[in-house]
Amino acid sequence: MYITHSVHINRSVEDCSEALAGEPGKWFPRLGGKNVGRVEVHVAGVPIRKKVVVEVGQPVKTSSWASIPLNWKATFPEKLFPAMTGKVELAPVDQGVTKLTVSGMYEPPLGAVGRQIDEALMHGIAEATVKELADSIANRLNKAIASSRD
Repeated sequence: MYITHSVHINRSVEDCSEALAGEPGKWFPRLGGKNVGRVEVHVAGVPIRKKVVVEVGQPVKTSSWASIPLNWKATFPEKLFPAMTGKVELAPVDQGVTKLTVSGMYEPPLGAVGRQIDEALMHGIAEATVKELADSIANRLNKAIASSRD
């Protein structure tokens, strides 16, 4: 299953790319030691959280865009949760606005039963998780750029 969500950041793509190329713990939310982080989503106002192991690849940058491979999988029980393989991308909208996109693919666990559960419920939760992740990364990049100018 493919998921994507984009947000705009009121900063240049150069500034955003520089911040994204920095330490992942500064832009990936709730990332701790050994690259264990937490993804979360709010469903009907209730937070749902899951610990994940995050792998952040090497950034690819040009003068007008940047991309970083990003994967995560649940810490326990791994077999009940899908692993996500994706990326974070930055592209200019105009001189002072950047589009940040988080996108990825996952395969529902548990075979045919998992696919039915995914269609009924879990895909919506996965979409909300990617949306919340994109929003959080955008906010953290914006704050990192602002603090580097102070």
